[in-house]
Amino acid sequence: METTYYTLQDFFRSVGLPLQQDMNITVHRLAGLHGEKPISTPLFRTNYYSFLLIQKGRGRYSIDNHRFELGPGSYYFTNPGHLKSFAIEELLEGYMLTFSEQFVKQHFSGDFYTLFPFLIHESTPVMRLDQSIMDELAVIFEQMLREYNGSSMFKSAILTKQLAILLYKTKELLLTHKTGLGLQHRSAEIVSSFKKMLNDNFKDMATGKTGKIRSVKEFAEALNVHPNYLTNVVKDETGKPASTWVQERTLAEAQALLNNTTLTVSEITARLGFSDTTHFSRFFKKRANLSPTAFRQAARL
Repeated sequence: METTYYTLQDFFRSVGLPLQQDMNITVHRLAGLHGEKPISTPLFRTNYYSFLLIQKGRGRYSIDNHRFELGPGSYYFTNPGHLKSFAIEELLEGYMLTFSEQFVKQHFSGDFYTLFPFLIHESTPVMRLDQSIMDELAVIFEQMLREYNGSSMFKSAILTKQLAILLYKTKELLLTHKTGLGLQHRSAEIVSSFKKMLNDNFKDMATGKTGKIRSVKEFAEALNVHPNYLTNVVKDETGKPASTWVQERTLAEAQALLNNTTLTVSEITARLGFSDTTHFSRFFKKRANLSPTAFRQAARL
């Protein structure tokens, strides 16, 4: 079975390359990042987003059932959960950015997935960009790289704003380059619908339209499938069962509320539909290794 990597550091360790990571966002130049000789990987999944801008070099990558050639002028991104692999034939130059949903929820106060819906469920082929657009993107990546390697006390906040700029530019390119891939089969359609419904559930909770997180059974009923079928399809397509997607999104939402609001733990408990603070605290500590109060205190140091 293919491996799922939760951080870029974990992935690089798996291929025997050193890379240190102390944030849920990374920015690197591609030159030398993957070593000094051609490399190819087995199939794997990641639990983070990756954006790559390729200025020099050649290679290829596959995602789900699609394969794309990489070369100068290539720009592409991958979302968490997809089955993928890559090969570098001529050493690459350019930039790579990764970030997790936890980073976004902790530092971005807007409705991130409404602004950038392509981060929820879409797969896209490699975009082939002309030099002027490549230069624009390179400036953004270079600014993010300087901030990432700097020591500003506001590093996370600045990187979040710079990330938003890159994502707005990507959104524009997706429209102008018409790069969307149609869903290829029923399973992919179900997973796409599930992710959208999950996002809508949390959006409705934020606006007071609902007071609870849907269960996997309720998502399955809305999709007119059996809960076991939904669980298996989501796991086959993304490497994680539907329940894990719900739990990870709940944790990310809780972290965002602890970081970005003055709501008490009791109010957050109610906001997320938990029966009591003990249940919520137990859920949070099991996944974040800190109590909600300790997490809030650590984030504000």
